[in-house]
Amino acid sequence: MKKLIFGALVFLSGIAGILVLLVLAVNNPWDYNGITGIRGFLQGSQTLWIFIIFIIMFIGGLAICFYEAYFKK
Repeated sequence: MKKLIFGALVFLSGIAGILVLLVLAVNNPWDYNGITGIRGFLQGSQTLWIFIIFIIMFIGGLAICFYEAYFKK
């Protein structure tokens, strides 16, 4: 049960970080060498690696929760 809570916290942290970066991208449009949109914002503000880390946290937390809920005996 403790691993499930840990997975849920990692999942929620990942999704919160992704949402914060997406809101910032919408509120601060960026043009990075002709690249616009979310990708242009992430590259221009140098937050692409942070976004990738949040995606890994999201997927990892989801995997931990899925494993603990369905495969743990």
